[in-house]
Amino acid sequence: MKCHEIRNLALAYLDSELDAKTSQEIQLHLQSCGECAQLFEREEKFNECLSKVLGVGQPTPALWEEIESRLRHQHRSAWLFPRWRAVALGSFVVLILAGWLTGLIGSRFGASSLDLAQAVVKDHREFLQGKITPEFKGALPDEVAKKLGERLDAAAFDKIPSTGRFRSEGARLCHVGGVPVAWTLGRYDDVPVSVIVFKRSELEHFPKTERRLETGEPIVCTRTGHFQFAVRFAGDHVVCAIADTSKQTLEDLVRSVL
Repeated sequence: MKCHEIRNLALAYLDSELDAKTSQEIQLHLQSCGECAQLFEREEKFNECLSKVLGVGQPTPALWEEIESRLRHQHRSAWLFPRWRAVALGSFVVLILAGWLTGLIGSRFGASSLDLAQAVVKDHREFLQGKITPEFKGALPDEVAKKLGERLDAAAFDKIPSTGRFRSEGARLCHVGGVPVAWTLGRYDDVPVSVIVFKRSELEHFPKTERRLETGEPIVCTRTGHFQFAVRFAGDHVVCAIADTSKQTLEDLVRSVL
């Protein structure tokens, strides 16, 4: 795909609306094209800032009356208003409507980025940069097992994706938001993936994620920065994964963890 084609798909990609094949083509392009990667990063930051701004406030009756009053006044006196004033007023109304819709969607489906996703994204970036590497590969070593207490069991390290498209590069004991976790580093169709597993009793440290999972959603997904994030219950454990891939791809990956 060429740069102009990639850029035309930026919003759909950031909203996880593309199929896995197209998303992977974009990911490969962004790895080799610094200009497009910077454009995508700016777009992500803009979307995050816009969501925060539009999510503030409530569309009260008084506010709607004020908007209608300004619109009526603008209609009666259009010939007195410079063009930019009319455009500005129209933009104001659009922002109010967008804020109301954002608030409505947020209250129904939760925030666009979960607390657990925000907690793991920093370490995942360090994995991509080579700052975090596996401690071991294969069976859990005795020296690591000795570090485990009641808050994390050895079974957490056995919960890895069973799909043949995932290749583990090893695992390590980490702490996310003060919670001990089994962190498996690997690749899914050559895309770097972090798989994080911890005890279900520790989910109280991530209340937003806990509330979403308790609604009965089998897999909860969100996007944080470049990355897609997915989380689900797996018996007495919580399993989540983060990667620069599509929503469907990451759902399939997390679903394969037994």
